[in-house]
Amino acid sequence: MAVLVPQKHESIKQRQSGSHICGKAWTAHPYLLTGVVVFFELWGPHLTPAQENVQKQDVTVTLSNGDSVRGKLVHLDDESVTVSDTSKTPITTSTLKIPSVRTLTTPARSTNSSELMIGLVNGSYVRTDTISTDDSTAFLSIGGHTLEVPRDNVHWIAFKESQSGSPDTYKWLAELPENPAADIIAIKRDTEWQFIECAITQITPENVVVLLDGESIPVKRSKIFGICWLRPGETPGKAIEPNALDILLRSPHVEMRCRKITWDEDLLCWEVTMTSIKDDFVVTLPEDALSLIDYTFGRHIDLTRRPPANSRTDPYFGGLADDATLLQYYSPRVIMTSDGEDQDASAPALLIHPRTEITWTVPDDSRRFQASFSLAKNSASPTAVVIQIDNSEVFQTVLGNSEEGDMSNQPLSVDIALNGGKQLKIIVDFLKKPLNGTDEKTAVSLISGPIQVKNPRIER
Repeated sequence: MAVLVPQKHESIKQRQSGSHICGKAWTAHPYLLTGVVVFFELWGPHLTPAQENVQKQDVTVTLSNGDSVRGKLVHLDDESVTVSDTSKTPITTSTLKIPSVRTLTTPARSTNSSELMIGLVNGSYVRTDTISTDDSTAFLSIGGHTLEVPRDNVHWIAFKESQSGSPDTYKWLAELPENPAADIIAIKRDTEWQFIECAITQITPENVVVLLDGESIPVKRSKIFGICWLRPGETPGKAIEPNALDILLRSPHVEMRCRKITWDEDLLCWEVTMTSIKDDFVVTLPEDALSLIDYTFGRHIDLTRRPPANSRTDPYFGGLADDATLLQYYSPRVIMTSDGEDQDASAPALLIHPRTEITWTVPDDSRRFQASFSLAKNSASPTAVVIQIDNSEVFQTVLGNSEEGDMSNQPLSVDIALNGGKQLKIIVDFLKKPLNGTDEKTAVSLISGPIQVKNPRIER
């Protein structure tokens, strides 16, 4: 920036050749120029480092090796994430490859509860303030932001709030008739569910418009618990095994499965690519719509859903194995357990009695085995647990032991590197006690109780 000042000692010739403002010739003065620049640096509009980053997302990136990186989100695409640490001087920037990232989290945000729950065909669900449809598109409103989703990707809508706000608590979904011939409207009369088969043609803020016996009928939404479109694929509300490439997006408003997510640093929003019955489609979420991006979701193989390669159970009283009904009782099976502090939520677990050996084949791209072990409810005695990789012992413990002699049932989290192993074996055994302190060969078995293995999974 040049500042012009009058020159006191110049010739008429010089003045005639200069630029004339208010009858005086002007020229740039270097010292005054420096002063004005300093003035604008000190007093003009200037953003502090904190102000410069105020609009950028605070994130924590957790890596596969357990390390974490915190800072401002600079860039995110399907290949890498870039985070800047503004607490350091100078500011440091880290670029991390997505295959090495487990999760990306943003600070939790308070949110108003929304009554509407929308279930998508791919197993995603969205809590919305409003929903309406036209012939091809469903318009979902989240905090004043509208999501446009192809209508044929919407599977069901719950208009009434469930007890815990989770899709598995919508009892009417579990009671839907098998193999319906048309779309369904769910209505509750007294204590009974009534399911009406029809063709759902449109949703407005007030009504659900259906085609019944050739007549178009608007039904008040206030009278309806939920609706379900006739869609190919999985049972509505049932948990769907993720694809290996699936990414899970989570917040109080959404639990969404996608194949790609990017951060638009100019528009300050998330661009999410989702799979569709026909073609993939993109939805845009506002910056505060997500609290977690879980890149391990599709990488996890849920062992409660994967049949074991081999399973053998030998009950304490061996003759029990001769009875098919009793053997079925003692064999490993899937149960639902409370999920942490939320007693209304549930998580899958394996119930395993001693003595059981259960083996799974490990896919080639597998990295780790993770699970939470604890004694099953009403177990009265400690139980021994061994984990083997390719018949080599990598972990052992006794559940229910305590130094005070009282039974302890604190969950034990296990995270074991597979290191290219081909077989994973869990052995649940009776606790053995040396007889009169003599050699272990003279040990006798105590009656031990079953254990539960919550969220057993292999991470790819």
